Amino acid sequence: MTQTGRMPRRRADPKTVAQAIVLRRRDFRESSRLVTCLTREHGKITALAKGAHRPDSPLLGRIDFLNELDASFSPDRGGLRILLRAKLTRERRALRSPWRYLSAGHIAWLCDVASQEGRSDPELFDLLSGGLNLLERCPEAKIPQVVLGLELRHLDAVGALPDFDSCTECGDDLSNEAFRQTDTMGLACRRHSGLPRIPVLWEALQALRTLRSTNGRDWPSLHLGTSVHAAASLPALWLAAALEQRSPYRRMVFEGLAMRASDCQGV
Repeated sequence: MTQTGRMPRRRADPKTVAQAIVLRRRDFRESSRLVTCLTREHGKITALAKGAHRPDSPLLGRIDFLNELDASFSPDRGGLRILLRAKLTRERRALRSPWRYLSAGHIAWLCDVASQEGRSDPELFDLLSGGLNLLERCPEAKIPQVVLGLELRHLDAVGALPDFDSCTECGDDLSNEAFRQTDTMGLACRRHSGLPRIPVLWEALQALRTLRSTNGRDWPSLHLGTSVHAAASLPALWLAAALEQRSPYRRMVFEGLAMRASDCQGV
């Protein structure tokens, strides 16, 4: 209490203003929607978009999947936040082709599952934003290797990327051969691989090593050929182990690769 006998006025909690990417949305009652966005500074934020279904809503067409926004959210007081404002800054029309859309949905799903409400993770935000840029611009035939590169970056961001060069048990060099470990999902030498031994195809491991060591913007220019298909199964296992669930879109992304390879062989 102040000297005048009045209670001190509480300072209003500041609203959250951030660049945001729409990860998902769902209907809420008749006219509103719940929107989940990923932000760089504040992590994942789920908020109520009041009246978003109404034809005169200022949010109409702005909170679609993967749109980028300058967004304002109500203060975080432990309950459901309100999306106060959403200015559309980027609508990714180039992702509307089926294969690009599925691939973008897969990467968005990975970032959604790995992120937490209100916990800043700039690395995941940058991975999603940069990954969507790549998937918009890369030649369609290069989409699978871009997706594999993004998966490796994602595994590294969540601390689940295995060592491709050394045995997880003894540290021996894996230059000549490598085997999968079913219990740790790492890679091992022949002596520590366990039984039954599951060898890793050399072309697959080399493709993953190349993607790991190459700058992301250069992934579309790599000539990895069929080794991309051979390498696809390893990150799938590592991601499932790290996230404890499987992406609903990944299989379709790489089935598209198999279909394209089949079409080329038939020509």
